[in-house]
Amino acid sequence: MILRSRARQAPRRASAAVEMAVVLTFILAPTIYGIIEMSRAIQVKEFLTGTARSAGSIAMQTGSDNAAVTANIIASLTAYGIKPALATTTIKVNGAIADVKTAVGGDKISIEIALPAAQVNWVLPMFLSNSSVESETLIMMRQG
Repeated sequence: MILRSRARQAPRRASAAVEMAVVLTFILAPTIYGIIEMSRAIQVKEFLTGTARSAGSIAMQTGSDNAAVTANIIASLTAYGIKPALATTTIKVNGAIADVKTAVGGDKISIEIALPAAQVNWVLPMFLSNSSVESETLIMMRQG
């Protein structure tokens, strides 16, 4: 009687191991894929925020203009290995889109940079295919 019960349990253990391997494949693979995709999106967001900070430090100086700010953004994105042509940059003075050279002392200059998430992923986009990665909106006050 003992031999029969052991004989029955062996195939069940093997089938349970196969079932577990199949189920874990369908659970772990998308989870790991999502972790990779989200970590890249967070990394790119930090790159964009750093770029906006750098551009903001140029924008707040007296005598600067949008061309100087845009040149700084292009240089920063290139240094991070991101194609600047993919970026959408919004530069505002006191909440309205304007050239930073029109700002006077005390005006608020805001800079925001966005990229399509599908263009900066390490893997084929699955979860973030139709979204964009945006920097924090950086607001600085014009000096002078």
